[in-house]
Amino acid sequence: MTDALTNPRRSPRALPEGEALSAEDHRRLIGVLESVDHAVDLPEFRERLLHALQNWFGFTGVAVLHGNTLAAAMLEGCGVQSGYTPEFMAEYNARWMDRDPLRSPRAAEIILARGVARLDDIEPDSPFVSEFLRRTGINDKAVMVVDGGSAGLLFVGMAVVDAARVPDRDLAVLHALRRHLAPLVIEQLERDRDRRAAHANWQLTPREWEVADLAAQGLTNRQIAERLFIGVDTVKKHLTRVLAETSCASRTQLAVRFAAA
Repeated sequence: MTDALTNPRRSPRALPEGEALSAEDHRRLIGVLESVDHAVDLPEFRERLLHALQNWFGFTGVAVLHGNTLAAAMLEGCGVQSGYTPEFMAEYNARWMDRDPLRSPRAAEIILARGVARLDDIEPDSPFVSEFLRRTGINDKAVMVVDGGSAGLLFVGMAVVDAARVPDRDLAVLHALRRHLAPLVIEQLERDRDRRAAHANWQLTPREWEVADLAAQGLTNRQIAERLFIGVDTVKKHLTRVLAETSCASRTQLAVRFAAA
């Protein structure tokens, strides 16, 4: 009787010694990918990604931003954030936003060139770090950017509190995650671009699109303000203009129109 297989006792490939990532790291990476791969649109994708990074990797303060360029994503604040206290965000907006090293042209060059970086490598001794972040319990920040070409890019910022600086191992995990996230991010950015193009008659600013997206999901004005780094009164003003521009009489009607979009 002949065997069916040419090498029935074949062994699995041995893992390389000195592997930067452990089996646990890879399982967490897969957990994040499984959390986001069925998102129906960009707003759901960024929410799922934010919570997956918190749940699978333990990052507390996370921001997921997007825009046509990194400067647009950072300066216009298109996206969501979670894990920061209202007091922290109020002080950041009032005193530190314009002094945030991550919003500088030099930081943008480094982040875009590396894909993944830590604040400690960009400007470790700035007043923003020594007088604000560390005073409020944050030691360092990890950042990741995924380039979607003509559709824009996605930026993720994560606060680190349990180490003096972002560990090399965390950077290695984020580099691997970035590679695997890239096709999903590109698909979501392109889909969102096409959706907005289909409603080009809605003359909404990027910020108004953000408010409209979150209002259509059922978030309250307070919840929208906390997600978008802005005040409740600002949310009300944006929402008033959104309803007028889209010819919607209520949030419910807005949700229906956005679902159709």
